[in-house]
Amino acid sequence: MNILEQLEVPDFKATKSDKLLISYIKENLSDVAYKPISQIAKESNIGESTITRFARKMGFSSLQDFKVTLAQEISSNRYKRNIINSNIENDESAIDTARKLLNSNINILANTVEIINSEDVQKCSQLIINAKRIYFIGIGYSGIIAQDSNYKFMRIGLNCTCFDSSHTMIMMASIMDEGDLIVAISHSGETEEIIKTVKLAKTNKVNVISITENKESELKDISDVNLGYISGETVLETGSISSKLAQIFMIDLIYTQVVKEEFNESLERKVKTTNAIKLFNLE
Repeated sequence: MNILEQLEVPDFKATKSDKLLISYIKENLSDVAYKPISQIAKESNIGESTITRFARKMGFSSLQDFKVTLAQEISSNRYKRNIINSNIENDESAIDTARKLLNSNINILANTVEIINSEDVQKCSQLIINAKRIYFIGIGYSGIIAQDSNYKFMRIGLNCTCFDSSHTMIMMASIMDEGDLIVAISHSGETEEIIKTVKLAKTNKVNVISITENKESELKDISDVNLGYISGETVLETGSISSKLAQIFMIDLIYTQVVKEEFNESLERKVKTTNAIKLFNLE
């Protein structure tokens, strides 16, 4: 596994400092390989010894070896032009590709589980249970997840809706009330339409849960609770199943927690909505 792949899905248990350093490297890919360790330490707020240990965890004898290899990977045409998982070869069989994608997605979910904070999941559950109305919002691929999430929670009787149009989001945010809740889904955490919607809604004292990739972002900073996930998606791989799978997993985790805490009510409502669909189909 090369450096760029390991930055997405490390093959070792990353510490908090490791994760911060990974985020720093990904944000400074174009020039981090040419910076002295003192500058990297200062800009990332991570000790030089921790940076050196990180290079060894990545499989290199020294930081210099790490930086040389990273520079070579970044400059390679294969990295620049790749729009699929970089571990996949063009001439391999479909079943080999399937196994690689399966392993990649398993690793992504396993690494996501490692960073989950139980208290944050509990907070999300309580915010949803106590909300007067729940708004799921997302743009593009995240908008599809918002729609699916809305349907999922609607089936257990919660008062919710979803928006994937920037104009509708902004309009509705202006008239949301205290006690309402936004669940904002954004892979980057920097989607302009989502940020504007959340900021406007918070002027009306609306609570916000965000689901983003596990890195620093403006959406994370302005949310009441943020649930982060690990993603193997590079910039050119936008739309791959890895980020959507992680988003669906986090939504399903919150949903399951809500059902656990409101089991009888959720069961009764799910049975009613299921029976209603069956009746409709029979007619």
